[in-house]
Amino acid sequence: MAGLIRFSLFFLLPVLVLILWMGGYLTPRVEPGYAETEGKTVTGIKTDIVKSVEEVSDYVVDGSVISNNTAKVSTKLMARILEIKVKEGDTVKKGQLLAVLDDSEIKQNIKEAEAALEELSKAREEALAGREGAKAGYEFAKRTYERFLNLYKDNAVSKQQLEEIETKMIGAKAQLEMIDAKLKQIDAKEKQVKAKLKFAKIMQSYAYVKSPFDGVVIKKMNDVGDMAAPGMPIFLVGDKDLRFIAQIDEKFIDKVRVGDDLNVYIETLNKNLKGTVVEKSKSIDPMSRSFSIKIKIPYTEGLTPGMYGKIKIPVSKERKILIPDTALVKWGQLNGVYTVDEEGFLRLTFVKIGEKKDGKYEVLSGLEDGTEIVIENVEKACDGCKIR
Repeated sequence: MAGLIRFSLFFLLPVLVLILWMGGYLTPRVEPGYAETEGKTVTGIKTDIVKSVEEVSDYVVDGSVISNNTAKVSTKLMARILEIKVKEGDTVKKGQLLAVLDDSEIKQNIKEAEAALEELSKAREEALAGREGAKAGYEFAKRTYERFLNLYKDNAVSKQQLEEIETKMIGAKAQLEMIDAKLKQIDAKEKQVKAKLKFAKIMQSYAYVKSPFDGVVIKKMNDVGDMAAPGMPIFLVGDKDLRFIAQIDEKFIDKVRVGDDLNVYIETLNKNLKGTVVEKSKSIDPMSRSFSIKIKIPYTEGLTPGMYGKIKIPVSKERKILIPDTALVKWGQLNGVYTVDEEGFLRLTFVKIGEKKDGKYEVLSGLEDGTEIVIENVEKACDGCKIR
């Protein structure tokens, strides 16, 4: 009996105490719940209450600058291009020389025609000089014949003598008529040569390609050494009466009207131009489900047809939550803001942002109206820190 008591006292009792201690029965128990902690306090942080604002929702669409009038500048001459005086984008004046073609063959034709006219002029001088002599001979022969005719009537000369004088008069007249016929041939030939010379000079003018009006060189189709052909464009020139053309989704057909004023943003120039809708298509393109509009825009230095731009068409009003860009926190690929709870603790809250406008981002999700957020010195903030 004494042995059992000693066994229980020195072996079983220590084991029992050990088991109870390991099970936590001999230490004070902590009730479940959140422990009260004291976060790090930060200063120099500015906060604000998020308030939604009513904003006009815009439909943004892109388009291009075009000329109201364009001309495909070509030539009526088949010739090689010797010089090109302009490049794409250059501003040109009406009548300004754009290109020079090879007119060497035409120059040769002009030279030959001028030489032919000179020869005809000499031939006319010779014929006129001969005509004076022939006319004098004919008039003398005619007077002689008339005198002999009177003598013949008075039986003073024989018929044979009269016929001899008559034959000489007829010969003189024939010579005069032959010279007159030659002069007519010279006149006809000269008329033909002058017509050819005029045509050659007109064709020579086509060797000098000029701008049809004040405008801009939109496109250059050929280079020096290329063969220009009649009717084949060498340049595309547009005037300075500019339009902005855009394709609008059909669901907004009632949102834009002729006469509306719209701002056109030209990305290359980083400029906003105020324009007026002057044309609106009444039909819908069945492929793109859109209609076209044309906006008249003012010409400005550096603005050329083909430039890319955007317009915004007001389509609806809605309430949006906007936050300053200084409130945004980058967390890897995510965006977030520091919100402030009722006890003054900061919490990093992830948000989905939209378009940036005037230094503010639209918050699409993750933030509610009336929430307090950090808007300045976010680099001092930390998740769990306390500001008050």
